[in-house]
Amino acid sequence: MSGNDRSRKFVELIGSATFEEAFQRKVRQRRWGVALVTLGISLLGFWLMFDIVGARGWTPLEVAETGLFGLLFATLSFGFTQAFLGFLVLAEGHETLKITNTLDEETPLASTGIVMPVYNEDAETVFGNIRALYESLRERGELDSYDFYILSDSTDPAKAVEEELAWSDVCRQTSGFGKIHYRRRKLPVNRKSGNVADFCRRWGHRHRYMVVLDADSVMTGKAVSSLVRLMERNPRAGIIQTMPRLAKAETLFGRIQQFASRLYSPIFAAGLNFWQQGAGNYWGHNAIIRVSPFLSSCGLPGLPGKEPLGGRVLSHDFVEAALMRNAGWEVWFAHDLEGSYEGMPPNLTEYVKRDRRWCQGNLQHMWLLLAQNIRPISRIHLVQGILAYGSAPLLTLFLLLGALQAGLDHLYEKLGMFPAASAAVLFLMTLALLFGPKVLSLLHLFSRPKELAAFGGPVRVLLSAILETLFSIFTAPVLVWFHTRFVLRNIAGKTVTWHTQMRDGGAGPSWYDVVREYWPLTMAGVGLSAAAWWMAPSYLAWISPILLGLVLAIPIAKLSGGVGLFRKLFLTPEELQPPKELCVRYHLQLRDGDQFVHALLDPFYNAVHAALQRPRESSTLAVNSYVTSLGARLFKEGADALTPQQKRALLADGQTLAWLHNLIWKTPAVRLHPSWAKALAQYRSAKRGARPQSVSVPVPVSVSVPVSVVGASET
Repeated sequence: MSGNDRSRKFVELIGSATFEEAFQRKVRQRRWGVALVTLGISLLGFWLMFDIVGARGWTPLEVAETGLFGLLFATLSFGFTQAFLGFLVLAEGHETLKITNTLDEETPLASTGIVMPVYNEDAETVFGNIRALYESLRERGELDSYDFYILSDSTDPAKAVEEELAWSDVCRQTSGFGKIHYRRRKLPVNRKSGNVADFCRRWGHRHRYMVVLDADSVMTGKAVSSLVRLMERNPRAGIIQTMPRLAKAETLFGRIQQFASRLYSPIFAAGLNFWQQGAGNYWGHNAIIRVSPFLSSCGLPGLPGKEPLGGRVLSHDFVEAALMRNAGWEVWFAHDLEGSYEGMPPNLTEYVKRDRRWCQGNLQHMWLLLAQNIRPISRIHLVQGILAYGSAPLLTLFLLLGALQAGLDHLYEKLGMFPAASAAVLFLMTLALLFGPKVLSLLHLFSRPKELAAFGGPVRVLLSAILETLFSIFTAPVLVWFHTRFVLRNIAGKTVTWHTQMRDGGAGPSWYDVVREYWPLTMAGVGLSAAAWWMAPSYLAWISPILLGLVLAIPIAKLSGGVGLFRKLFLTPEELQPPKELCVRYHLQLRDGDQFVHALLDPFYNAVHAALQRPRESSTLAVNSYVTSLGARLFKEGADALTPQQKRALLADGQTLAWLHNLIWKTPAVRLHPSWAKALAQYRSAKRGARPQSVSVPVPVSVSVPVSVVGASET
């Protein structure tokens, strides 16, 4: 039976009891197969390690070292097994059980909200991505089924003003009033998960589905509509997660990660989907969610204790997927659906900062492993998330125990007393598990000439893969260092501070910042190298890749954060022939200087801001007096007199902002605070020198702005 025939058969059998039984039996067989292959590889590696250590005689150190090796080797074996199975699936050319086989372009669409939570993000990036999707859906004639929601938790007053300006500009440019909505909460309660939950409670009833995006997410209209149609075709699906491809990277670090992800992730994704099927995971963005079960079943529990390991759930996505499965809904991975993209941190420092947040969130999931009614596959996903960071301190401990044992062997002249054959086989097995997926990915790509040409041709692909492998070897010890540090800090009770992720590479980190951040790694690398040389030159050669990564951490972090290096390598199809959604650029017409001041002076944007603020449901004399005092102080002493928190309080009162706008404009310059007189003069000068533009012409303060806002500035 051909792949297409199998796909049609799969579609025809959806919903029948006979098919459901056959489907579950097939999935169980696949999972047992993955488990047995992983177990076989792990036991072989453990037996070889047992033979090596046993030949020298057992010590407490070697017992602990062997136990840690078994756990780490099993994790490595599981990853290789997924990649190998994914390679076989892609080589065969079809997969009858994947959810995208049920896609039918004739399926009617359903009401869907496009939801993008933001927190002090770059307004041009956020609204540029929203506009790209909006225009894509409009070109397809499918815009009527969608509404767009920018859900802001921004605390920076300037960012809040920029978001409002960008929203009004994009709505005017696209005629999007009534389709593109914006609201900002006064308090970012529970961060992103609280933001989305608040949206679902207040406005989720308007839509059957919601597509959740990050600030750097880009999706094509075809991809979004395909997700909706897949949901309609699969009434038991609660979440369908796509496989976002990295795009728009400019720095060397970003382009290397972008190339590696594009080249290696297909076989891992196919292997992951091979065994998990309808028991998949959710990554928090570029996914579609059925609103009703999400609202009724995915409320996040409070964890025992305080942060960082207790309290509120930080990494919500894995937990929400587990809760959705608990309620009887399926979570699918549409790994082969085209048109889903995301960005990534531009340099190693920002990448590590993001990992610190994820580390704390994933370690919290240890509590969920003890919870009742969590499905076994969901527990596996949670364990994988924990080991993504927990394996770093385990590996560090394994290396330290090995180094300590090597030092003792050196003192007692026992170095070299081990079975050479077993050591050689174990070494080759480890290399195969580490680098085998890269080789399989290259074989998969080279078997498809058209895809190979889209990467720039065979020579560039091979050179890029070699350099990427070297880069990953040198950066792996750096990541292990930081992940170990993060885990220990969390255990010590130090919680992470939530900062906005840097999306743009810019000039990259300075040498001063890089040296300040990475000098302990270099010192540790030099010290450990000296100790390894003292033990034996052969031992130094054995662990040299790890030590080199530590010693060279400073130049690697600095140079990889730059722009312009190796521009002819690390090419991807999205870079050479990007879809038009990745080419959309939105430029917000902002004046130089403080955007908070601009919102007070510009008639149009002052009216926009005032219209976006809902009146307080209950107003007390104390609150009114406080806001009035802030407004009076702002007028008398200038914008610099208020703290960011006070500016946020003032921004939440639209009437006061409109009153201040009129007061500043009507007061003679001689009676104004010098900063306001200067700001007014600059504003008038800029207006006289600016070219007329339909998107930034000021209008009288009494203008009636068409407000497309849901619960603006609500708590």
